[in-house]
Amino acid sequence: MKIDINKVFLLFLPFTQALTINLFFPLKISEIALVILILFYINKKIISRDTIWFFNNNLIIVLLSILVTLSFVVNIYWNYPYPPKVFPFRINRVGDSFIRLCYFYLCIAAYFISFRIFTKNIKILEKWVLGAIIVAVYGWYLFLSSKLNIPYFKLPGIDDPQMLEGFIRSSTFKEGNYFGLFLLLSASVSFYLKKMSHGWFLLFSVIVSMSTISIISVFFFIFFFYRKKLLRLGILIKVIPVIIIGTLLIIQTEFYQKYIYGKLFDSTKTLTQNNFSKVDRIITGNVAFYSGIENPFFGVGPANYGLHYDHYNKYKKIVVNRNEYFDHFAQRKNERAIPNNVYLEVLSEYGVVALVLFLLFLFLILTKAYYLKEDAIVAGVFIIIISFNAFPSFIMLFIWVFLSIPFAIHRTRLNQERISEIN
Repeated sequence: MKIDINKVFLLFLPFTQALTINLFFPLKISEIALVILILFYINKKIISRDTIWFFNNNLIIVLLSILVTLSFVVNIYWNYPYPPKVFPFRINRVGDSFIRLCYFYLCIAAYFISFRIFTKNIKILEKWVLGAIIVAVYGWYLFLSSKLNIPYFKLPGIDDPQMLEGFIRSSTFKEGNYFGLFLLLSASVSFYLKKMSHGWFLLFSVIVSMSTISIISVFFFIFFFYRKKLLRLGILIKVIPVIIIGTLLIIQTEFYQKYIYGKLFDSTKTLTQNNFSKVDRIITGNVAFYSGIENPFFGVGPANYGLHYDHYNKYKKIVVNRNEYFDHFAQRKNERAIPNNVYLEVLSEYGVVALVLFLLFLFLILTKAYYLKEDAIVAGVFIIIISFNAFPSFIMLFIWVFLSIPFAIHRTRLNQERISEIN
């Protein structure tokens, strides 16, 4: 039986904490498939017109890759005037940083190889959608079973699924934020492929992730995709009263008060149950900002943010009224902290120039998608940009695979135009 590695790669993209082999890290089926594809391209030494065009249009990401590598090398030997934070490593300080560097390049490889795959056959994205439907259904199964105290089956590789209010919210991912963004991007792909029922199911399934920013992004996606219809006067007259009534009902719910209003608007001076997450993100973001500003050229190095957490952690100035539990939590003893904001992560670990390049890269992808007039893909890129404000990391294969889609569509259209001119 012949196995199509391209399809395996796309189908298993969401299985990041399920069907994995635990080494120093969970080895994923999609990563194994990606490595096989990389070896195939290296062996074939394929340098085509499409490849040259791709790299000519992605010089920004090449420069970013160089900076990330320099950041790793420089920080191996750089001595800081304060002791690093102490916490358990997978290997050691340099080893863990090297693993992150390898993951970064794996994502870049996924970005390029996905472009090649989609340029040959954009319909293969149906395998992405199939994988998304599978993990969405499995997510609902875990979500409902956990709350109803019904015994549930955990796929191999899942140890302790992330829970909130008694619900499992992570499906095959490490946490709900990853799951929520994946569902949103999968809905974007579904709408692009004109699989509307699949897309609506995936959008509805974002509820399972219990991710505030993902749930808000669902409404943004719907509005952007249907904006031309929704902004017609006749539709506005019908829709606006429904929106007003719906909003009034939603803001009265405990979910809104706790997970939306509390996170966004409660003051950080006094710690409350509602603003706990917001306060935590401000503290970790503050550490990332100042560690990046004070190390503007190369940052503190891949995966090294946590080493500088104690030095830049000024949580007592941010939260005046707090409790003993939060004091212990904010110090993160024997624990590797993360910024929980991709832009601040890039600033902290790779420096100011790297952040500028990263922002330019995202802007390039967004303008490319907008130029193609593919509203579903534009909405997906917008959601990535929004989600990165409260997201654990940009080192996720499915993000980079999605970012390759606008370039693949553009190149496919150019090739079709060239063939038409020849004929």
